[in-house]
Amino acid sequence: MKNVFTPRRISQAIILGIVLFLTISHLRFGIEKAAPIDAYCPFGAVEGFFTYITTGQYLQRIYTSSFVLMGIVFLLTLVFGRVFCSFLCPLGAIQEWIRALGRKIGIKKDLELPVWLDKYARYLKYIILAVIVYFSYKAGDLVFRAYDPFNALMHLGEEFDAKVAGYSILGILLVVSLFSKNIWCRYFCPFGAMLGIIRKISPFKIKRNESSCIGCGKCDKVCPAGLNISNVKEVNSADCISCLGCVKNCPNSSLKATTFGKEIPKKNFGWMIILAFFIPLGILMLTPLWQTKAPSNIVTNTGELNLENLRGSNTLQYVLDTTKVLFSVFQDKLKLPADIDKTMKLKDIGIKYQIKNSDGALIEAEDFRKVVEEFAK
Repeated sequence: MKNVFTPRRISQAIILGIVLFLTISHLRFGIEKAAPIDAYCPFGAVEGFFTYITTGQYLQRIYTSSFVLMGIVFLLTLVFGRVFCSFLCPLGAIQEWIRALGRKIGIKKDLELPVWLDKYARYLKYIILAVIVYFSYKAGDLVFRAYDPFNALMHLGEEFDAKVAGYSILGILLVVSLFSKNIWCRYFCPFGAMLGIIRKISPFKIKRNESSCIGCGKCDKVCPAGLNISNVKEVNSADCISCLGCVKNCPNSSLKATTFGKEIPKKNFGWMIILAFFIPLGILMLTPLWQTKAPSNIVTNTGELNLENLRGSNTLQYVLDTTKVLFSVFQDKLKLPADIDKTMKLKDIGIKYQIKNSDGALIEAEDFRKVVEEFAK
């Protein structure tokens, strides 16, 4: 029986568990006590890189933590190839697990694009990356957030109206994953595209010994990236995710993985990656470099109000304390009851107390924002 408790599977499960914990913490306690999941995503730093180097400002919802994670992942990619995709990406793990389920229920053959189309379709993610980076810089915001299936997944059904596209893409992706191997990673993932660029300059190599290779094709079958390994001397594709599945499953040991010219021990590779990621991360989390959010999402470093950042996960009490707008003003403008629970999140107040605005919709963060803006004039 095949051992499913490999270092790679353990790492994927740990990361997914951590991400779910962070997600639930934010959804339960709000932005004042727990940062949004965006703060723990290295791709946020890629989106916000040009904004930061040109203005010194972070895009909304990301902070130094995203840049720390980006740095660690980039260094890992440079040395070992795209190990983030195979060991650390929750969405990649979920796709693999669903495909494994598909095989269990009888869907044995992978659904694949024609070879000629697959070749060109793999460039699509690079176009997506360029578009996202450009428009994030121009808009000063995480423009991919509304379309990101991972972001939708980590909101566990919340903010559906604002993420219809993201949830739709996620739904399609989960269904297609029953039939196809890592379709998102291969054709659409912008972070995978970024790591693919770094992979091309990495000294990490997988080489095939043509004289000992028996042409069984097992390497092709196990490759999550759908690469043609059995007919090349060296796997140099940017889509290789360094899972070493081909190396471990080669019956004649005809495939070797190396970095900086040194052979990588396939039995210990997984643990090497886990330690190489978690040890630096743990150390950096103990330093001032690790910050998941600004002291206030409403007040800037210069002490000015930035009401565009007011969130539904902010509490009424925090808004009162921060903006200095009297509760009586909100009572008058929004018809809040005198005995309202001020510790509630703004997005929950309208639902619990059935308070509607002038348009007949339940009040939300935008209604509180308008009151503060009017008061500040």
